[in-house]
Amino acid sequence: MVSLRLILLMTCLFFQQGIAAADKPVSILAQRIQGHIHPSICRSQDGTLIVVYKGANVLMCSRSDDQGATWSTPQAIETSAKRPANIREVKKYEVYPGTADCLPDGRILVTWNYIADDKVKDGYYERALLYTLSEDQGRSWSEQRLIGPVDGRHLGAVRHNVLPWNRGRWLLPLRVGVPRLYDPETGILEEYPLEGSDGVQYEFQQIVRTANGSFLAMGPVLLRSNDEGQHWTPVKRFPAIPDQRDNAEGRYLTTLSDGRVLVTWGRGQKNQGLSFNLSIDDGQTWDARRTVVLLPDTPVAARYYSARTIQVDDQHVGTVFMNREGVHFLKVPLKRLRDPS
Repeated sequence: MVSLRLILLMTCLFFQQGIAAADKPVSILAQRIQGHIHPSICRSQDGTLIVVYKGANVLMCSRSDDQGATWSTPQAIETSAKRPANIREVKKYEVYPGTADCLPDGRILVTWNYIADDKVKDGYYERALLYTLSEDQGRSWSEQRLIGPVDGRHLGAVRHNVLPWNRGRWLLPLRVGVPRLYDPETGILEEYPLEGSDGVQYEFQQIVRTANGSFLAMGPVLLRSNDEGQHWTPVKRFPAIPDQRDNAEGRYLTTLSDGRVLVTWGRGQKNQGLSFNLSIDDGQTWDARRTVVLLPDTPVAARYYSARTIQVDDQHVGTVFMNREGVHFLKVPLKRLRDPS
């Protein structure tokens, strides 16, 4: 008869192995990388996971139809390598990655910038904001389309996700300037002022809609609105607070289907590991003591444009991140994030 002590030991080993397996990332791109790789991720309506990142001045796309266990060989999004017709030809240019999103009608939206990097106009980079659409879960892509410019100036980077709005419009959380609503049918752009109770209009906010219909805007402070964005109030004790050495660009909000909200961010100046913190009440309150740290000994370039988390199914989320060794995906059981102990 197997002793109780042996059963307990075997059980402990089983759970330790399970945790280790859960914390083993899957590589989407396994090679030395540098520069503005900045992976983004979205989940299509049929459950396909789609990751987009920058290759050799072209966006690359990889897909997974088994919840991130395996990934397709990355393929170029050819339309992203083309120079927009109304941008002058320059010797030095850059394709700068934006985001990947699933629209309400099931199409996949990818944004990026074409940067004419010669500063001929008073040090001004021409950062044309472009997008392409896929109707087949990232297998093929439409021709590029330009958003803007406004008053002769291009809109620049959209590094936080585009938020679908009413009447088919998209809310663009611009890196510089006030957010703007864009109508892809008419090309019309409208400013969307988003000020907290202090009257300050922050730039570069990630703006999300929760499953319960509230809005969150994460910039230097976290703001919340429960009246369709008419009024915004600061959320106290938000755990992913930027410090003076961190411009806060590496944090990421994920809204879950049951109304909870997850924030993912990097750990310290050495970029070791990922932090997760879960709000159980629609983003109204947060508890820093519930922060869960995963991959504590793994380099994770999370503080600048990396570490983006999506909901994979009712039981799991998945985080895409990068480091010098490539682009990787980590699938995480939600139960691990509910109970930090």
